[in-house]
Amino acid sequence: MYFKTLAKQDCTGCTACVNVCPRQCILMRVDEEGFYYPIIDKEKCIECGLCEKVCPVESSQSSNDSMPKVYAAYLRNTGERMKSTSGGIFYAIAKWVVEQHGIVYGAAFDENFKLKHIGVDRMEDLSQLRGSKYLQSYVGNVFSEIKQHLKAGRWVYFVGVGCQVAGLKAFLRKNYDTLITSDLVCHGVPSQLMFDWHLGYLRQKEKGQIVSYSFRDYEGWGGCEKYDFISLNGKRITRKIYGYFLSPYLYSFMWAFTHRYSCYGCKFARIPRQGDVTLADFWGVKKFFPKINADKGVSLVLVNNCQGNRIWNQVNSELEYQESSVENAAVENANLTHASSTIPQIRRHCYEMIAQRGYKSVAENEFRISNYAKIQILMKLKHSKAGILLRKIKNII
Repeated sequence: MYFKTLAKQDCTGCTACVNVCPRQCILMRVDEEGFYYPIIDKEKCIECGLCEKVCPVESSQSSNDSMPKVYAAYLRNTGERMKSTSGGIFYAIAKWVVEQHGIVYGAAFDENFKLKHIGVDRMEDLSQLRGSKYLQSYVGNVFSEIKQHLKAGRWVYFVGVGCQVAGLKAFLRKNYDTLITSDLVCHGVPSQLMFDWHLGYLRQKEKGQIVSYSFRDYEGWGGCEKYDFISLNGKRITRKIYGYFLSPYLYSFMWAFTHRYSCYGCKFARIPRQGDVTLADFWGVKKFFPKINADKGVSLVLVNNCQGNRIWNQVNSELEYQESSVENAAVENANLTHASSTIPQIRRHCYEMIAQRGYKSVAENEFRISNYAKIQILMKLKHSKAGILLRKIKNII
């Protein structure tokens, strides 16, 4: 248990302990790498032990189905599907909850690109929660807010990575008929500080202010760093960096250079999963469903329990879907069933290297693939007008 060991691999930063403390004597503080860890004010602590009881790392078991229903799915509404970075299943569930006058909690960037969990209850605000975000969100007092909504009988939909969903359920300590949870299949999380360093690097590179950022390309399906910046002459310019290998942030993320220590050997990357419904990209879906329309993204959906089945039956009329299996889904999505367990050698000192040498130096050396120039040329050709036309012809054939 983290409060006994102070070992960083024993804490996910879920904030269950902060929310459950009756004396409010636990605070989350960032360490030198930008990750949040709890600190107890010993003078206020009454040693009730609640913080230990709700720690999901201590009790990571799930009562969900060990043989869940598995689907490849996407929204029939192409317009809404295009606003998602996968098949849009989150939107379908969130829309249903808002229609019940409920509230949806998920990760959103604020005006300073700080990622936090927030609650929204209007359709027009759901856009803040959509799209992949490859860093850890700050949960704060969200669990306590959710409990108040549930006690009032309000529908709540909470979406987070496995440890966050496990933390919420451990904090609540009972089931609620009006709670729906979705755990996202997670590769691991860098810190907010690492992302801040990266944005600073982009500002320096472009000599302009970053005004929007996304980790994926909404026009296709796959990795693509996309951002808008205001140039020195006041012009708004959009930049797309295709593939995970050409962005130092995405490259280091994909190779697990920068994850929180608890992500290596994660206790929640397994079947049974933590949420009522598990969501992810169904990578490699064409291997199993050759005729599926995958160009705009296909979601992997696991229905893990009765509550998950209940919500699935509410929204599946808006979807195109085909039944699959855990075995097929895990072929190109290994973190569905196991964690990124090996800690890369660079992880031990990459944050310290950046603090000493600066992000630019590490980004253009340690966070860069050896054949960077070759891949850069290939990506430019692939996404040229000729390359796009050839891919369209191939898909028709």
